[in-house]
Amino acid sequence: MLNPPLNQLTAKVNSKYLIATTAAKRARELDERRETALLDQYQSAKPVGKALEEIADGKIEPVVPKEYLG
Repeated sequence: MLNPPLNQLTAKVNSKYLIATTAAKRARELDERRETALLDQYQSAKPVGKALEEIADGKIEPVVPKEYLG
């Protein structure tokens, strides 16, 4: 079971691809530098879960280059 739920994530970011790439990038950052944590407490023990929690909480947003915005 995904925690946070996918519908909570897609309410913040409308693309599953952007959620996945943003979470992966943030998870690597959390794994390399734990002091960059943005939440006081996480439900997940793994970096990807922590990144998804940050996205759901609105602490992290994907960066989309202007040329892709059409």
